Amino acid sequence: MPATADTHLDALVASISEARQATCTGITEPSSPQPLQSTLDTLAAVRGRGAFLPFIGTGQGWGPFVQCEDGSVKLDMVTGIGVHGFGHGDDTTLRIMLEAATQDTVMQGNLQCNADAVAFMSRLLEQACQGNSRLAHVFPCCSGAVANENALKVCMQKTGGAPRVLAFAHNFSGRTTTMSQISDSPGVRQGIALNLQVDYLPYEDPTDREGSLDRTMTALQQALSRYPGQHACVVLEPVQGEGGFNPATSAFLRPVLEAARAAGVPVLFDEVQTFGRTEQMFRQHVLGVEDLVDVLTVGKMSQVCATLYADDFNPAPGLLSGTFIGSTAGLRVGASFIERLASGGYYGSDGRIATLHEHFRTRGTAMMADLPAAFPEVAGAGGPIGLVGGCGGMMRLTPFGGDKAKVIELVKSCLDAGVLLFFCGHGPFHLRMLPPVGVLEQSHLDTAMDVIGNCIEAMVD
Repeated sequence: MPATADTHLDALVASISEARQATCTGITEPSSPQPLQSTLDTLAAVRGRGAFLPFIGTGQGWGPFVQCEDGSVKLDMVTGIGVHGFGHGDDTTLRIMLEAATQDTVMQGNLQCNADAVAFMSRLLEQACQGNSRLAHVFPCCSGAVANENALKVCMQKTGGAPRVLAFAHNFSGRTTTMSQISDSPGVRQGIALNLQVDYLPYEDPTDREGSLDRTMTALQQALSRYPGQHACVVLEPVQGEGGFNPATSAFLRPVLEAARAAGVPVLFDEVQTFGRTEQMFRQHVLGVEDLVDVLTVGKMSQVCATLYADDFNPAPGLLSGTFIGSTAGLRVGASFIERLASGGYYGSDGRIATLHEHFRTRGTAMMADLPAAFPEVAGAGGPIGLVGGCGGMMRLTPFGGDKAKVIELVKSCLDAGVLLFFCGHGPFHLRMLPPVGVLEQSHLDTAMDVIGNCIEAMVD
């Protein structure tokens, strides 16, 4: 493109960006909804099921705030289950999307892609391959579940079609036919024909770490002895997402993964939800287990999902393909997010993400002291669990003894009060936050915690 055309496009993009910013100046704090039901009714009719939360956006937002079709503004503390890491209306993202809109294709694929796809893959791999990582190649796709499917296929081919999988209790891998069988959640596989054999291992119990490791190693050795050479991989989330924001430690994971690999079982590291959100861009590096990871998946905050694998796991031609790998805008924004996260002071013990999490824990602990009736002790396998938990930009609060109905009622009450949240866990159930770590300030977190506290107090009264 001629230089003059580039200059003209830059000017147009800047003009559109300024105009859009002017329309968003009022989206700076939560506000109450106005009656507007038509789009929600249409959604329920065309999809066959209504929305879990009465939320539909207008396409306008600013920072951590998002505008709803009913005219209200919500403080978005769940970001589409962890997708919108830089919030809403981010100017850098908007400019990238506008520039992407001038390109020749909307969606790029495995048969035909532009340089955007190559740049995304290169930047992702550069960050993943730090430390002692063996990862060497990356294959992008359009969903985290498909990234996990591709990872399983790579592992199965490597192990000669081994028919079994080792997974952890309370894990979640996705909702495709195969991933729903690995996910330890009965609801996702109702009516699904079972054609994959899964052996579940206990996940780390923070109330009894030594005993937890012993129990897991025993279960692992039993599975390996009972089915020698029949496991395609061991699948794990370094921080369980749907299962309750349960972080594992290196002291637990390393011996388990070493034992699995010693038995010829590949390690599939599911970072679809943790990517970008903990004390380093990849949780494998936080835990120092990257040397044991054979295949790794990312998604959500990366915008375009992907499967990464070591060179000796590079599959034969034909195993992995797909029409789409992602939109031009998604690939460009994903590459930009990686660059911004890598250089923006987000990581490390004193980085932005760790600081936000520590502030959350401080506020959560104070809330527990102020509202003791709402925070009864919740027992884990080895004793009481922490009622303020998670790590980094994965924040968890456990009110009402983890009672599912009350936690969901709290989520809906907070939405009415202007804060968008979700829940996780399989019993106990927890309040879940995946805030936009790229733009969130401690003052925003204070606002969210104030609303949560007020709603809990109203429920207790």
